[in-house]
Amino acid sequence: MESLNLQDWQHSLYRRLPANLQAFFQASARSHLLKQVNTVLMVHDERVYDLANGSWRQLSPVAETSAAHTLAAASCDVLNQQTTNRSVLLLLPPSDFIATSVSMPGVARENLRSALQLQAGMLLPSYEGNLTFAVNTVARATEGSDTVLWTDEGRLDALFEAFASRGLFLTSVMPRALAAITADAQGEIHVQDSDATTLTHLVYENGVLSQWLHVDRIDLEEEQFARQWQEATMPRSGESMEQLQMMSADTYLNLPAPVSGDLEYTFVPNGAQAARRQMEKGKRMMMAAAAASVVLLLGAVPFLLQSLQTRSLLSTLEEQRELSAAARADQAVVRDFEQRWGVLNEFPRQNIPDTLLQLQSVISPSVLTSLEIEQGIVRLEGESSDPQSLLERLEQNPAFTGVDFARATNNNRYYIDLRLSTVDFDGYQQRYFPNARR
Repeated sequence: MESLNLQDWQHSLYRRLPANLQAFFQASARSHLLKQVNTVLMVHDERVYDLANGSWRQLSPVAETSAAHTLAAASCDVLNQQTTNRSVLLLLPPSDFIATSVSMPGVARENLRSALQLQAGMLLPSYEGNLTFAVNTVARATEGSDTVLWTDEGRLDALFEAFASRGLFLTSVMPRALAAITADAQGEIHVQDSDATTLTHLVYENGVLSQWLHVDRIDLEEEQFARQWQEATMPRSGESMEQLQMMSADTYLNLPAPVSGDLEYTFVPNGAQAARRQMEKGKRMMMAAAAASVVLLLGAVPFLLQSLQTRSLLSTLEEQRELSAAARADQAVVRDFEQRWGVLNEFPRQNIPDTLLQLQSVISPSVLTSLEIEQGIVRLEGESSDPQSLLERLEQNPAFTGVDFARATNNNRYYIDLRLSTVDFDGYQQRYFPNARR
């Protein structure tokens, strides 16, 4: 019980530290873990590779096991069951990550992580699971925006547990495309990552990720999408840059320098962080034993001990007040940002082009004669040989909810009302305009 109380006190104290000190301790712990990496594994086209020798194993999904356990089993196999003292950096396909461009004017660099944690649910509202993110808080590549990488925290923890069950210590996870960039890379670097199903294009500027573009190959079969992709990934004329074409697993295996984890864009599982804290627990116990000896010695002079304790408690109280003042000031900055910019940043976006594409895929070959979209509510009118079947298809599409006939069908004519599942005008108005008449 005392150990749990001590741990809770430590966590409470850590949360009260200023954001810049929290970032320093977090970066220090992350750096220490990355230095322990001695094995780099990569997933590419349903294969897991050992970058040390180029050996690989096929990922063969088994119905009885999860994807995490399947990957862990293949990783153990590719290492020839030699799992003792293995500290693994796992390179996953870019499709396992989500990239967003975030602009937060007025937020200091040391407060960026706190601001992102507060707004994670609003930046990716359609994602149901818990997300963890990586961002460079030291500098930004382009004025006014930061590129943030997100991945599923639950999947990260499942991978750590699956690897641990095979005797492997999963130290960190990183997007595969970042492995092509060395730690001391300078200037502008363009990386093109390719596999059987996806293409990823990223731009690195002096150690900072400034652009991340990802597309499924099947989408490039559309001429318009292919042209947009080519325009977006085309290097800007007149500027010198380095281009890396990582078009197959062999290009990663033939990298001239050993792959190392990027301190800013590497994801460390919660289990790895907990294991490190457990390793440090022995050191703390030794320090605690020394402190206990001092306390026993001071017990011989109780009045002096009480005086020292009183002074220590007063000093600690004053320190806590100073630390909490800084934390409250940081919190006030974030709240002020939300109040001033939230009404604009959180305005529900109906994304009309995507909505029309979704409707076209469902309604075709039926005829649509009238379409109204207002505050997330869509009203459809048209003709179909089977209106009931059309209604069912709309209900099954995750982009729509509340699908129902607005009026009774007349022969083949239908009147359907529905709502966009990603748009919540009621919640937005309730939050920012609670007294407005609706």
